[in-house]
Amino acid sequence: MLMNYLADENMEDDDIEYDITFPSPGVGIDDSDEELDEYVIEGESKEPVVFLIGWAGCQPKHLAKYCKIYEKRCITIQYIPPTDVSYINPKLMTSLATKLLDLIKDFNLEANPIFFHIFSNNGSFMYTEITKVLTSPGNKYKNLQVKGVIIDSAPGKRRVLRAAWAFAIASGQRGFARYVAYIGMIFYLLFLRVCLYFKMFFQASGSANPHRVYEDIMEDKTRWPQLFIFSNADKIIPPSDIIEIAEYRKEEFGVLVETLRYEDSDHVAHFKDHPESYTVQCNAFLDTCLKLGSDIDCLEDVDQ
Repeated sequence: MLMNYLADENMEDDDIEYDITFPSPGVGIDDSDEELDEYVIEGESKEPVVFLIGWAGCQPKHLAKYCKIYEKRCITIQYIPPTDVSYINPKLMTSLATKLLDLIKDFNLEANPIFFHIFSNNGSFMYTEITKVLTSPGNKYKNLQVKGVIIDSAPGKRRVLRAAWAFAIASGQRGFARYVAYIGMIFYLLFLRVCLYFKMFFQASGSANPHRVYEDIMEDKTRWPQLFIFSNADKIIPPSDIIEIAEYRKEEFGVLVETLRYEDSDHVAHFKDHPESYTVQCNAFLDTCLKLGSDIDCLEDVDQ
């Protein structure tokens, strides 16, 4: 069952529009595939909640396809961070993060296990702001049952040319028009970067910064398990970026890290090209995290 919500009738820059779906037992990406049924845990007292956080250029219809992965067993909340906020007014990202977390209370889901499934650097930026809220001293969300995160096609280090190409692809243009969009986006991103650096100069050092996504995920204070999904064929974010951060998280902080590496799928196209293995791996990861229960410390100690 799909429901669409707007967080406030008088929408402002930091209001959120999201979709939420509830489990539909007996329905799945392929009803003939009994292999997925082993991941529907009979007697689960609380359905897992999965936040699907989209990439730059993502549309609701794109993100909705990922609900198929979880619809037998999970509640999904789908949200696409606005790119104009991410890159022009990033200080609003913290407010958006708290509003997303407030949905847990709004729907009486505080006792449910929570997962994040994020895409590319745009989704990763939103996720880093969420984790900063969750690890901040005295925050009101410390009792939430976050169990793990799936990171698709991210994070990537700062590269203007690759980011411009990602936006050009997301524009939907093809052929010569795509290259025109690409060149225009290079100048636009350089201009935004200069403007953002000036804004950050007059703001606190801990303010949201889209150019620190890679570093923020690398040094993230959370310790719940992570699944990185990436491809050797990704033209936007090279696999070396993701391998480096996955190994660092595992070796430096002892985080349980899993990886799913493809050879041929494009940026945020792994599910489209490999739906069965992608679905099975995501559900197996949820199953692993749920079985760990409270046996793993999910947060670095913070002052209360």
